[in-house]
Amino acid sequence: MKHQELPSILPLYAAGGTILLPRAQLPIMLQGREEKALLACALSDEHRLIGVIQANPEGGNFHKGCVGRIINFQDGPQIYLTLGGLCRFTIEEILKEKTITKARVCYQGYEGDLENVMPDPFVNRPRLLTLLKDYLEDQDIMANWEEIDHASDDLILNSLSMACPFKPIEKQALLEISSLSERCDMMIALMEMAAPQMNGASYMFH
Repeated sequence: MKHQELPSILPLYAAGGTILLPRAQLPIMLQGREEKALLACALSDEHRLIGVIQANPEGGNFHKGCVGRIINFQDGPQIYLTLGGLCRFTIEEILKEKTITKARVCYQGYEGDLENVMPDPFVNRPRLLTLLKDYLEDQDIMANWEEIDHASDDLILNSLSMACPFKPIEKQALLEISSLSERCDMMIALMEMAAPQMNGASYMFH
């Protein structure tokens, strides 16, 4: 999809501690009437897009998020779907409807999200993977290191940003940060600060 083809109005999905990043995948479970109406709205559009924003623990929602395309879904009493991240956005106006919330959004500043990712020579991958290995060992979590070693910097950093149990404000900063190396530096700093207090935390790398 080209940047110019992205819609200016999106149905919104908001949840605490949940972010979506470009080129990453986010599994979601929908169960309430409003959430199911959100899916129906997205499926009625040929692009099958949903804007994902993070709930702000201080009230309301953060105003920057990422639009994702529905890759697959499984219907039933509870609906399971997977979104593939496309491009970040800024909310310009909230549009309340009877059953769902929509927003008028702007993609300015995030046009590069839809382009091929160029390698960033300033990503400190060795330090990041060392911290990740220590963390997973501390949590007694098995990891497919062959798969991780062959994954791109972009995939590793985006997956970690979404999956690690950081505070909402920290996750939001990881979403909004501009370059891959800056995201890596922030991830390293957050993991170093969190290391002593991670005991008992749950984590899934995918």
